[in-house]
Amino acid sequence: MSQALLVGVKAYPGESLSSMLLRTAEANVLPGPGFVLRVAGIASTFPRLPNEVVSLARVCRQDPELIGALCPREFGVRERGAGPRRRYTYYGANVGQHHLLVGTCERVCPMCIRKFGYLPGVHAFTFVTACPYHQVRILDQCPACERAIDALRPRLHLCQCGFDLGGDGVSVSDDEMRVARLVCRRWQLHFLRETPPYCEDVCDEFNELDLDDLLRVMSFFCTLEAAGGWSRYPASRSKRVRDVAWRVERAGRLVRDWPRGLEAAISKVRDPLVQMPPRTYHGDYLGRISFRLFTELPEPTFGFLHRAFVSSAQRKIVTKPFGKVER
Repeated sequence: MSQALLVGVKAYPGESLSSMLLRTAEANVLPGPGFVLRVAGIASTFPRLPNEVVSLARVCRQDPELIGALCPREFGVRERGAGPRRRYTYYGANVGQHHLLVGTCERVCPMCIRKFGYLPGVHAFTFVTACPYHQVRILDQCPACERAIDALRPRLHLCQCGFDLGGDGVSVSDDEMRVARLVCRRWQLHFLRETPPYCEDVCDEFNELDLDDLLRVMSFFCTLEAAGGWSRYPASRSKRVRDVAWRVERAGRLVRDWPRGLEAAISKVRDPLVQMPPRTYHGDYLGRISFRLFTELPEPTFGFLHRAFVSSAQRKIVTKPFGKVER
């Protein structure tokens, strides 16, 4: 029995898989992208096996290599730190499980929906809480029903409840945008022929890092900022935008003021602004962070970070009536 073929749509550079499926469903007047997967004979949410990728590409009239790149697929584990971590390949990049959204929920940019008519795949990274193209906060839950935005919703611009997601959006700070643009640039290097320009307000050490290494550094910075007393609890593994955005903003500020920003962050770890609960805060928290740095971010790739951390940790900043004095 021959397999039915749908009317294909043109895939934009950097487009996410859910966006392409939503546009394909709309072009074929289907109720939703779930029916596109059903035509391809895929019972799961997204294709996981190679034969499912080939089947979906044939039904949608797309290149199988393109569909395979759009699907976050697990390819193995990697020993790092306390134990093994799952690894995923996405758009030709190999990243950790905690750095990528893998599942039915997704993040959307209201301006991308209204102006572009599609969603870029860079929003799938955990530390991209702002759209690098429009400088607005991306959404992971509907403003009306407050439910998580489903990747298999009826239409690209509609939530499950019928709310139009293509609004104006809320502007974000330059520090948060700095991290979004830095991650987006490293991500674009995997599929664009032209090399994106360097981020001008970021030092060369961060611009030259690979995507996976950059995400690991941002994860370390977010943990360091959370330990400084900005939160009464340690950094969690939550991937919700409201739980990650404020950490990303302070990580972007740290990158902007490098290496002075690292000295200020270490000073806050020594003297947190908020008294931490005794069960969640360790007296030698700086030592535990240092252990994580040297075990999870080894040399020579992160040698510049090691030197800056040791130099900043050896300086003691004491608060005086007329400001701060370094010893």
